[in-house]
Amino acid sequence: MDQKLRSLIFTSLGHFLNDSFIVVFSILIAYYLDMKISASYLGVMGALINILSGLISIWVGRTADKSGGHARLMFLGYTLIGISIIVYGISFSSLKYNLLYISIASIMLGSGLSFYHPLGGSILQHSFDPKDSPRALGINGSFGSLGRALFPIVIVFMIKYLGGTLGLSIIGVYTIILGSIVFYGLRPIKIKIDKKPFEKSNFEKSNNELTINSFYYILIPLTIVVFIRAIFIAGVQTYAPTYLDHLYNSKILMSIILTVSYATAIFGQPYFGKLTGDIGGKKVVYLTTIFATLFYIAFLFIKNPIIMSIMFMLFSLFAFSGFPVLLGYVGQIVDRSLSARANSLIWGIGNTVGGAIGILIGGILLNKIGLVNDMILFAIIGVVSTALLPLIPNKRG
Repeated sequence: MDQKLRSLIFTSLGHFLNDSFIVVFSILIAYYLDMKISASYLGVMGALINILSGLISIWVGRTADKSGGHARLMFLGYTLIGISIIVYGISFSSLKYNLLYISIASIMLGSGLSFYHPLGGSILQHSFDPKDSPRALGINGSFGSLGRALFPIVIVFMIKYLGGTLGLSIIGVYTIILGSIVFYGLRPIKIKIDKKPFEKSNFEKSNNELTINSFYYILIPLTIVVFIRAIFIAGVQTYAPTYLDHLYNSKILMSIILTVSYATAIFGQPYFGKLTGDIGGKKVVYLTTIFATLFYIAFLFIKNPIIMSIMFMLFSLFAFSGFPVLLGYVGQIVDRSLSARANSLIWGIGNTVGGAIGILIGGILLNKIGLVNDMILFAIIGVVSTALLPLIPNKRG
């Protein structure tokens, strides 16, 4: 099988698997609140998941760039995710120690989620040239969106009909099995780790090799903007299930609305990936951030249930476009030999740790200002993220 096709097929399967679990804890929050578990504690756990995911991804990116062991590292991530879901399941039947099990599961989930995005993005950036990689990332990202869209319904129905312990345990075992398929599919792909010489006029000199420091002038401002944007988007994603459950008093209806809304990114990611390749990442970051903010504000303040659902669908279309847009932009400005490290900075620190702050803010303030005001606060942060867009530097060259 051609390396480009192999890399696209199996990283897409891997993205489907990984992003299924990005929404797991936000769904479980609705159940844990019913179990009278503190909203502040749950906010801290949600933030911990993202913080660990973001920080560990820096190590993942550095290790992958130095060793080329992308497939092996990715499988380690899936194994941690699978075990974490089993431990979450135990928390449903061991009520005396459920806080301990939730804490252990959250640490493992955050660690496991740190692997895919820098690795999957790097594999595609190595397999495709900078012009085509945003399109490949868009196709790949649509499978991640498919996983994120399907899993709210899967989780709710598994818990409803099999119980929390058995239902989540089955999902955990499935994760490890599917992760092993991804590993064997990606193992034949050879990632060539090459340090390229550079011109002193363009980059800082370090033993005649490119270094990640050479690109900080463009990566750091981009990370700051992505960080604030992620506070907004991750906060909404985490507390929207509870907000919808509050509005409609139905977890089934909540899961259906989430699934339909998140499904918009299945089609949106390939489109935005192509658009990134055609007009450049900076313009598409502007477009997606502005419209995500506008549609979210409309979702909050238009009271008609049908129009609200449509507005949340449109918010999801623009908000969950980050993978092909952000990493496609990185591929346009950073040498591919440093792709995993650059991906981990933008995605891990900017998108994931930024998201952790949003989750933490929402959880801490939930009991203090109420759920509705919590959601309004995220709209304000969305406006701030839009105002910061001019900080994003132009594409190199």
